[in-house]
Amino acid sequence: MGSQVPVWIPVVVALLGLAGVILTQILSGRRENRRMTEDAAREERRWQREREARTHETRADAYARLMGVLEAFDGVLFQARSIRESGKVLDEHQLAELREVRSEAQHALGPVVLHAPETVRRLVSDATLPRMRLAAMLLDPDEKGAKLRPAWDGGQRGYRVMRARMRADLGFDAEPVDELYGPQPTVVSSSSESTADPADTTSLPPPTR
Repeated sequence: MGSQVPVWIPVVVALLGLAGVILTQILSGRRENRRMTEDAAREERRWQREREARTHETRADAYARLMGVLEAFDGVLFQARSIRESGKVLDEHQLAELREVRSEAQHALGPVVLHAPETVRRLVSDATLPRMRLAAMLLDPDEKGAKLRPAWDGGQRGYRVMRARMRADLGFDAEPVDELYGPQPTVVSSSSESTADPADTTSLPPPTR
């Protein structure tokens, strides 16, 4: 009588085969899940880089526009201030030009306020409000010229600090304004000024590099 294979052996072999299939499927599923997770992470990183690039570009455009408008504003303010300090009055063309650049500066604020980080937004008013006050004084025929210089100096200081923060935010080199100005107030008195002040040597703030 020939030898017979115990019944349990085929059952064990079948179970081992089934376990192998199940294990293979589990491992394959895990690999697929890991691949999908990695693909999703790579896609998210790609979108994040694109969002950051768009944000950077949008901020750069907003910053550049505001800087350009403020520097144009300064050109008009400086000329108008010189006329008023010499005891003369602004003619209608000069008044209209002053109102126009003031309006352009106001309209340029929106994109910066919207897209800039809070550290930059807090500095925008330091650069713009003194200019707005100076423009209002220049438009007022009864305003005395002695009050014009402090507003001008405050705007110049605020602009340089704001510009440095904007450049740093964009990853550019920036002027070390903290070392230059320290904790000085935005608007300073003109009683102790000398011709060594930057505003005495140039009509405009240093050009943006």
